[in-house]
Amino acid sequence: MSLELNRSVSLYPKAVALTIAGSDSSGGAGLQADLKTFQRFGVYGMSAVTLVTVQNTVSVQSVLTLDPKFVIEQIDATISDIPPTAAKIGALGTAAMVDRIADRAAQFDFPLVVDPVIISKHGNLLLSEDAIELIRTKLLQNAFLVTPNRFEAEKLVGMKLENSDQIAKAIYELHLMGAQNVLLKLGEVEGASLHIFGDKEQNIAISVPRLDSKNTHGTGCALSAAITAQIARGDSLIDACNFAIEAIWQAINAGHPHGAGYHPIEFALINADFTND
Repeated sequence: MSLELNRSVSLYPKAVALTIAGSDSSGGAGLQADLKTFQRFGVYGMSAVTLVTVQNTVSVQSVLTLDPKFVIEQIDATISDIPPTAAKIGALGTAAMVDRIADRAAQFDFPLVVDPVIISKHGNLLLSEDAIELIRTKLLQNAFLVTPNRFEAEKLVGMKLENSDQIAKAIYELHLMGAQNVLLKLGEVEGASLHIFGDKEQNIAISVPRLDSKNTHGTGCALSAAITAQIARGDSLIDACNFAIEAIWQAINAGHPHGAGYHPIEFALINADFTND
């Protein structure tokens, strides 16, 4: 790969990241993946739990969404004591949760990465239509960066993404919804895993070779967490996105076949150091 990843591993005391996300009982996705990613990249991690899942590498069997008021109390308790330098949002579960989190996020004085957990990589709907509408009209207004996969972007903008013009229009529409920046995860395109980064001035393609691997559980969570970590450390956004995409590629490649389904990625086996000078 082309990026230089051999950097020092010292913890940056001032780099603090908050994840507002759901719990994965198997440890491969959700806030567990986020916290592992934060720590791997030398960032102190905190969490506000939005929902609890009963799941493993094969399937999600049950979901319990917490009271939005309780989630806001978690957020307030963490940031009043240990102010984050960046935060991310993952699974929110309900329209009421999206509404309350959006109201609170409007008061954040640190960059917010929104990973809109709307539709799975297999195309399964994970949120109600009213919750999705609140993401469009409220939550994205607070997003420094939004990181939808292809299905999520199609749902948010209401059209299929089948060519470059449609992709550019989708990114433009996400900007109009309030997102300052967009990282669109298109999946496999001509043998590569393709991402398009848009910052209102230009759209930049970022690709890595597509891996024939089942070590993909939690990749979306870890990618947005890696970007959040690098922002917390002071990286520019485009550098953070490039770096995170490369890091997740290596973590997929290094994954161990835990479980009978889609295996979690594995940062611990990577030889390179993923932190700044």
